[in-house]
Amino acid sequence: MKYSYLICLALVFPGILFSQEPGAEMVFQAYKHTFPEKIRSVQYSGGEWFIQAEETVFAWARGRILPVDISGRWESYRPHSFYPYPGEIPDPGKYNEQQIRELREEINREAKYENLSHHRGFTSILYGGTTRPEIEANLVRISLFGFAVTVHKDIAEPLKRVDRVVKAGAAGDAETVAFLASIASVGGYNWREIQGTSRMSYHSWGLAVDIQPKRLGGKAIYWQWEQARNSDWIVIPLAGRWKPPDPVIRAFEYEGFVWGGKWEFFDTMHFEYRPELHEINRLTAAEQGNTSITADNRSMDIHHVLPAVTEKRRGPFL
Repeated sequence: MKYSYLICLALVFPGILFSQEPGAEMVFQAYKHTFPEKIRSVQYSGGEWFIQAEETVFAWARGRILPVDISGRWESYRPHSFYPYPGEIPDPGKYNEQQIRELREEINREAKYENLSHHRGFTSILYGGTTRPEIEANLVRISLFGFAVTVHKDIAEPLKRVDRVVKAGAAGDAETVAFLASIASVGGYNWREIQGTSRMSYHSWGLAVDIQPKRLGGKAIYWQWEQARNSDWIVIPLAGRWKPPDPVIRAFEYEGFVWGGKWEFFDTMHFEYRPELHEINRLTAAEQGNTSITADNRSMDIHHVLPAVTEKRRGPFL
């Protein structure tokens, strides 16, 4: 099933996906900037990093975000991973033999965490609950590209802006017109605890959308579907993968979404709302002395992108 691997893409494979994984300080500062009404403080004490979300203090425990009273039991929980979101699509035509081998091995290494779940304390504060009734109380129905879709209320306005921008841009772009006409469905909220675990996909939070076309024309759209029928799925060229037009991808990124087509474990129908990753980009650039934001890469300018900062709305996390 597709959703059984959604979390794995971004949270289990970062060492393969991206060369530099940010540390506790950068991750916590990214959350502080993107969830200002939820995150009260970030502190460093006794050689460890802590973050206070509302009334609860959480510790960074070897990649886990845990309440301080159980941080010593980190081995009982699945680790999170965070990464600088790439500006370009990884080109499989440039993979060397070692990279291909590591990608194949990474799928097997993921199995060691198969029976572990993320601790939900932090996410329950960010999103107002973890149970199905709690989450469904936060859902709203909107229209995206002419399709009714159910999503978390926190991404309703960003998606409405995406819809307006894409439709306005289509007036002068034949490719975008064709894309809008080709859509078969737009999926959002889909409650699902991954089989055999208590781990949730971003669709379970209502924080992701999938855009599926009427016809693929022989192109690949999701890595696991391809893996089942093509042993060389890792090196399927970019020209052999379905993708939305670049202006559509940029419209989503501008609003704080990430696109699954920029993962080596590609999911080109998938957009999930991850403003904290764009903030990690900004912090990484600042750390390296590169603070320039171009017109085509505004998604790094989190204080412009995120309504959470200027309009007291929230962004997501898993």
